[in-house]
Amino acid sequence: MTTFFWGRALTLNLRNGFGFDIEACDSRPIWITSTEFEGTKAACFDGIVLLAPFLILTFGIIYEAD
Repeated sequence: MTTFFWGRALTLNLRNGFGFDIEACDSRPIWITSTEFEGTKAACFDGIVLLAPFLILTFGIIYEAD
């Protein structure tokens, strides 16, 4: 699930893990889909990642690398 606030993406995903972690990343690889193109593309994520038991919460900017 993805929602946009203040020009940044807020996402909530499931994970198979149990633990807590906070990560600040500047080029985390992700897969994106859009109505502007067909299929999936590789992109980068710049922001904060919060790993909680069975959940991943991210907040940041998604961009395509050159």
